[in-house]
This record gives sequence, structure tokens and C-alpha cells, in this order.
Amino acid sequence: MSGKFILTAFVAVVLFSSCTKQNDVQPIAPTPTTPVAVDTTAVPENHVDRNALLTLVNGLRSHGCKCGDVQMPPVGPLTWNGLLEEAAYLHSKDMSVNKYFDHTAPTGSTPGARLDAAGYHWNFYGENIATGTMDEQAVVLGWLNSPNHCKNMMTASYTELGVGRYDKMWTMELGHRNNPQ
Repeated sequence: MSGKFILTAFVAVVLFSSCTKQNDVQPIAPTPTTPVAVDTTAVPENHVDRNALLTLVNGLRSHGCKCGDVQMPPVGPLTWNGLLEEAAYLHSKDMSVNKYFDHTAPTGSTPGARLDAAGYHWNFYGENIATGTMDEQAVVLGWLNSPNHCKNMMTASYTELGVGRYDKMWTMELGHRNNPQ
């Protein structure tokens, strides 16, 4: 068995969701000199390697990649956002504690509502979820091997990222705000 097959089987089911509040979004041109920094308001109980996640995702974005049958061009880097991380972590924790795996919580909470609750005033967002015992590289590789998740990570409109892990549940929140506060 190839490592790719085992990893794909190991990642199991991953779902995709994205939404927009506006339709006139202009793509972001690649800017390799844009600094990528980790937001200092990160969630302390979220045990992820923020720098590794940024490096992996921004590496994909800087070179472009093929998402299924679609060649995605290089796009600008993301910066880490603590509010997105908080929403991601809380969703991963909720999925683990309440034993479900979905973008919509049993309470009806949606990704946009969770971002609103975290204080992230989004113009548009995307969410990737995954489950499994894996590290940062494995979860990003799993999303890379899923065309819709890959496209989510390669969407030029997103400018910020936050990832949360609780037990075996992973959530990636991607977003953009016109006027960050």
C-alpha cells in the first residue's frame, strides 16, 4: 500500500464549506515579500504548530498547485488570526465533546455564526474540517488531496487563517475582512 493511500484512508471523511457576503471580490496578487506572522492573541489551549501550518499553506499558495483537475495559480500568503483560531478551536472541541463531524453543529451553529461569535467581522470565509490522529503536515496533505479543500486553501480572496485542534478533530478557518479592527 502506498503512503498516499494510507494517509487518504486515515484522514477519512473531510468536508468543505465556503460562503461570501459579497460577490465583487478582487483576487489578491502574489506578494512574496508580504510578512507572515502569527497573531499573538492565539488560543493557548490549542496545541498546534502555528508556524508549521502557515509555512505549509503559504508554501502551497506561493507556488500554486493542482486541486483535482483544476490548476490553481500562485496567490498571496495568509497571516495567522487569533479570532479565526479561536473559532476553529471551539468548533473542533464542540465536535469532539458532542461526537459529531459537520460544519453545522447540532445546535444549528454555522461557520459564519461561529466567526461572528468570536468577533471576526468577515466579508467572506471558508472552513475545512478533518478528523484523525495526525500532525500538521498530515492534515494539510489530507486537505490538499481533497479538491474542494485544496481550492479553499488556494482561494486568493482569503487573507487570514486560523486552525484549531481538539483531540482528533481539526478545523481550519480562512477569512477576509475589509477593515480589520
